Amino acid sequence: MKIGFWGTPEIAEYYLEQLLIKHEVVFVVTGEDKPVGRHKTPVASPVKKYALEKNITVFQPASLLDMDFLSIIAEKKADIFIVVAYGKIIPPKVFNMAQLKTINIHPSLLPKYRGAAPIQWALINGESETGVTIQYINEKLDAGDILLQKKIPLSIDMTAEDLFNIVLPFGFNILDDVLNQLSEGKENLVKQNESEATYCGKINRETAHIDWAKSAFEIHNLVRGLNPKPIAWTEFKGKNFKIYKTKLFNDDLNPELKQGFLLGYKKRLIAGTGKGYLEILELQPETKKIMDAGSFINGYRLTNGDFFGAG
Repeated sequence: MKIGFWGTPEIAEYYLEQLLIKHEVVFVVTGEDKPVGRHKTPVASPVKKYALEKNITVFQPASLLDMDFLSIIAEKKADIFIVVAYGKIIPPKVFNMAQLKTINIHPSLLPKYRGAAPIQWALINGESETGVTIQYINEKLDAGDILLQKKIPLSIDMTAEDLFNIVLPFGFNILDDVLNQLSEGKENLVKQNESEATYCGKINRETAHIDWAKSAFEIHNLVRGLNPKPIAWTEFKGKNFKIYKTKLFNDDLNPELKQGFLLGYKKRLIAGTGKGYLEILELQPETKKIMDAGSFINGYRLTNGDFFGAG
């Protein structure tokens, strides 16, 4: 099948690499080079770098309605357009151009978690399952008809990195099934139920700030949902600390720990929360390396009354 591929980050690079095994990618559209570092040196996206290595024509249009751009990609006569984390809204004039139109790979069980960061938000919200959906693109965000959808169970300690590593091959296998069906003229569409739609926004620094008034379950989910980036954070004695790994702590403590307060318990670091206790397994002080709980307890000489959080 002749494919026009739209994508920008590492996850899209993986899909492009896999598609080239069985298909012909006639062009790639990716985000514009981003200025990086003190000298603001333009850096190409992972997809652009990989496509150029494979001698695939790359486009980085400022406007997707540029007439020259539209004319050139029309001449490529792609059978289908495939979108993986491209980063811009694709207009109808473009997504209807290919013979089989345009499909998108979205790592959630649509209509839940439309928008950015669905992998992270599924974990942050403590979902017991998520999945991957292959859908047609339409005028609304992640609202097109579903071609195929499959579920992924989530464990209580799974991190966003763990889930990314599952989603990549899992999602491509679903995409491969869809492409085989479409090449045979098969199409089993399911319309999304708009009344069940939920949306997730981008994750910023405030999202990642730990509120110790929340329950241990909620904080644990925030920590694992933001690992490997941007990483949940808190304050300790006026410095910022990143919290990389936690575990729910179910033992009884006497006396009870108030929210944010810390206890070195049998060489384990326990934090009080608004409900329940949380064991801190890995954390990182400002400008220093990641450390385990024992190193933190010894290095910072933890005493009664020490706590996480501003104050």
